Amino acid sequence: MAADSTGRFGSCCEIMKDVLQSDEFEPLIAEDDGILYMSIGLMEAEQEDEPNMVDHPVFFCPFCGTKVQTPEEVDAKTGGDAN
Repeated sequence: MAADSTGRFGSCCEIMKDVLQSDEFEPLIAEDDGILYMSIGLMEAEQEDEPNMVDHPVFFCPFCGTKVQTPEEVDAKTGGDAN
């Protein structure tokens, strides 16, 4: 997998590393609890002023194509169905 020895993502290519380390903008690709996610849409919240992001696990780096995690790894970390 493309996580480094500490389990963090971004070791597959410099672009992914830069995206994950940047603090200059709200990223569409982010790591949360050891899972790499990509925001795929917005969902309006009935009681909030701002919409909620809809995220989906990323299994391959969108920049270089390297496999970064498997559905089984995501399921093990979330206890759910990553497909």
